[in-house]
Amino acid sequence: MQVVKQLQELNEALSTESNKSIGFVPTMGFLHHGHLSLINASKKKADFTVVSIFVNPTQFNNPTDLENYPVSLKEDLMTLEKQEVDLVFCPDYNTLYTNEKPVDITLGKLDSVLEARKRKGHFQGVIRVVNIFFKLINPNYAFFGEKDYQQYLIIAELARVCFPQIEIIMCPTQREQVGLAMSSRNSRLSTKDFEKANEIYRVLKYCKENFDFSNREELEKTCLKKLAEFSEPEYFEIRHSDDLLNNGDKLKSWRAFTATNLGGIRLIDNIALNQ
Repeated sequence: MQVVKQLQELNEALSTESNKSIGFVPTMGFLHHGHLSLINASKKKADFTVVSIFVNPTQFNNPTDLENYPVSLKEDLMTLEKQEVDLVFCPDYNTLYTNEKPVDITLGKLDSVLEARKRKGHFQGVIRVVNIFFKLINPNYAFFGEKDYQQYLIIAELARVCFPQIEIIMCPTQREQVGLAMSSRNSRLSTKDFEKANEIYRVLKYCKENFDFSNREELEKTCLKKLAEFSEPEYFEIRHSDDLLNNGDKLKSWRAFTATNLGGIRLIDNIALNQ
């Protein structure tokens, strides 16, 4: 496994693999089984797997969240070595952003609802860093988790407009045994809050089991109340899976999205309702 930090090192490493298909898994480190599932998907699909570890400051709207984001680079590299990853790119901020050429794309509702409404500037930061990574690595495939479904749609739109040669692949959400979606932030939950957080998935499953096109607004209110019984919810919304609109097309596929807080830790999750 090669570990590189500088752009010249990255270019040299990739130049020797020009005849291979490249799979790319971007991460912010503190790896868990959710990340490993993306890496496994890449290894099955591509000849050569690149993983990045970079805590991207431009996508944090809350400075405290950035400051408290868990970091474990030494352990992460040991994990990636065991996974037989081909190349790990661990740049610093200056290395990555010094010669940035900004991208400007129209995202419509994708960047004005759900997480975008609660985390101003978050997705602009995501697009900035992914745009840089895509230009540097030029993968054939890039892998993203279903847990961050809105992010997946936005990255897919970025690729459609600017990188049509890159196939964006969504991989299923990996969950703890009791249902909580795996996330690096879970490590900051107390034992008591971790147990409570398992209820998030139960509320989502309740929504799926009771979903009907005609009752979605009432179901949103019911699920929000259920979340409020054990946490501090920010939203629970039912929207189209492909464009995140909620304007009422019963022939479309629908998905429930939620964000809630436990012990000061913000958790997000979603579930497909009728597909």
